[in-house]
Amino acid sequence: MSEDSASAAVSVDAGAVGGVPVLRVGGEIDMGTCDVVRHALLPWLDGASGGVVVDLSGVTFLASSGLELLIEAARRADRGGVRLVLVAGHRAVLRPLQATNLDAVLAPHPDLDGAVAAARTATGATEPAPDVPGPA
Repeated sequence: MSEDSASAAVSVDAGAVGGVPVLRVGGEIDMGTCDVVRHALLPWLDGASGGVVVDLSGVTFLASSGLELLIEAARRADRGGVRLVLVAGHRAVLRPLQATNLDAVLAPHPDLDGAVAAARTATGATEPAPDVPGPA
């Protein structure tokens, strides 16, 4: 798969919800697209603090390479003192997480609101901040 077709098969968009940085991922995360997500996700985590959300609600397929990337991201976030919170409320993402018992480790939330609330507890914030662009 060429880089152009990989980019077309997956999308990554950084922003914020209630002052919490959110990285939205959509499409397929597999061997052909994993590097596109990696090149957005890992530097984004490096620039973060407190709690962040990776929203996988737009992911339609999650291969083992995507699971490996989530483990890598969780480790990097942990090393940086960042709480990584996932949104995964549908079968395409939940089933691979459950089959590998990663759901117990990554504790995905079924919706964005719950994930943002969990991430906010990591920052110690009590009031939502205005939405601003997240770390690029």
